[in-house]
This record gives sequence, structure tokens and C-alpha cells, in this order.
Amino acid sequence: MKTATRFFSAGLGLLLLAGLLTGCNKGPSDEVITQNVQAKLKADPALATEVITVTTANGVVTLAGTVKSNAEKSRAEQLARSVEAVKSVTNSLTAKPAPLPVIAQDDPLKTQVAANLAKYGITGVTVTVANGEVTLEGNIARAKLQDAMKAANEAHPKKVNNKLIVK
Repeated sequence: MKTATRFFSAGLGLLLLAGLLTGCNKGPSDEVITQNVQAKLKADPALATEVITVTTANGVVTLAGTVKSNAEKSRAEQLARSVEAVKSVTNSLTAKPAPLPVIAQDDPLKTQVAANLAKYGITGVTVTVANGEVTLEGNIARAKLQDAMKAANEAHPKKVNNKLIVK
């Protein structure tokens, strides 16, 4: 009976010790989780230059900031979820909208000058536009020179450079 009591006491002691060790091992702190998530984000080439704020509360990671695309937003969340002890991720990242194609201001001006030249029946004149300045080049009859200049000025450029050769 004494032997059975000793074994029972020893078993109970081991069970209590195992329970204490398991109960004390909560896993990494929120600060360590935050550091680990930040390290993973900085190690990713696409996300390394992005400014992403990482906060952790009770194992719940929150990502905030702006990234270039929805793909980067998803990638950041995926990396955060892969960190040990992360319970969930709140992804508050904002993806920058794709830039709209920029139409140079010079293109509409060139189109307008060309249309005005056609309106006055002027052919053989080349129109170039740079920084709002129109340049007319080519050969033109003396009688059409005034119409060519009028056509260019009607488009309201900053300046008209006349490089026309009068015949």
C-alpha cells in the first residue's frame, strides 16, 4: 500500500509539474510577434520599401499603411499569418490606385493646330509641340502664311515658333 501511495504521489507530482509548465508557456509576447512580422515584411523584396505599421494585441496582428497594389496587400497579410503564435490578422492596408495613363498636354495642342491648319486648307506644314510651344516647319505659299500663324494661335499655345519657308 505504501508503494502504491508513493507511485500515486509521484505520478500526481509529475502531472502537476507538467500542467504548470504547459500553463506557463503562453508563447511569444505581442512585442515578439510584432518584431517577427516586421522582419518577414522587410525580408520580402516587394514589401521591403513599403511603410507598413504592425501592431499586435493578444496575438491579433493589425497591418496599417499604404502599399502599391492589392497583390502586395494580400502578400503582407499572408506573411503576417505565417508567423508563429499569430491568431488572426486585421489587414487595414490601403492599395494605391493604379495611375491613370497620362496624356501629354502637348498632344491635344498638336491635334488642335493640325485641325486648324486643315480648316484653312494648309498642307505641307509639320507641327511639333514641346512644353506648350508650337513649332511650324515646312514650305508654305506667302498667301497662306498668315492663315498658318492664325491656325496655330487659335489653339492657344504658350508660343508659336515659325520655321516655315515661304515660297
